[in-house]
Amino acid sequence: MGQRATTSANLTALDLLDSEDREIRALFNELENTRDSSVETRAKHGDLAKQLIRHVATRESALTDVVNGLSHDTTLGDVADRMDFLTDDRRILVSRLEHMSRGVQGINLNTGQDFDGELETLMQLMRKEIDWELSTAIPSIRDLTDASTQQEAFHSAHHTRRHAPTNLSPGGPRWYERAPLLSRIVTVYDHLRDFPRASRGSRHSHVAPPERRTSDAAGSMDR
Repeated sequence: MGQRATTSANLTALDLLDSEDREIRALFNELENTRDSSVETRAKHGDLAKQLIRHVATRESALTDVVNGLSHDTTLGDVADRMDFLTDDRRILVSRLEHMSRGVQGINLNTGQDFDGELETLMQLMRKEIDWELSTAIPSIRDLTDASTQQEAFHSAHHTRRHAPTNLSPGGPRWYERAPLLSRIVTVYDHLRDFPRASRGSRHSHVAPPERRTSDAAGSMDR
């Protein structure tokens, strides 16, 4: 429809969903390639898994924001319903993985628990969902809404990322996730309590910023 915005300040939760879907898909591929028994590979696999949990939680916040933003759009109601279809099953798995990984070194994630089994279940659940979002859902939303409509319907990417807790309730978003100040405090706490984290050297982005990719994502503004 309208011309899309190109400045980082105009990036929305829809752009963040796009970016996180691509990041998660890249992490899935890396995780599948780090499954041998060597100490070094197991450590890398664990660090990637801990990164994945954070990205899945950020994606969950972006997805929730997009679905909520489309709740009154009759032309995209079917898209929103399908985007929300597996939310309960996915959040249950993410919650399990977050609790299994909290405070655990990446190399020890499978010690005394079937972390990789739960991780594989989540990956199988999310692969088709992400592929559909990237190929169909997100392009459809962009085709049927202009940039100003998207900025009105969705929070900014910066706001959504800052208020994305890693500890997801299996029953859906908690009430305080919709309260900006409280959700930010909870997000910071969730990140601080996960010690030790993935090793510093493993914390990098695997994909380019979301499309609308004519500028850096730095400097985004809260709505």
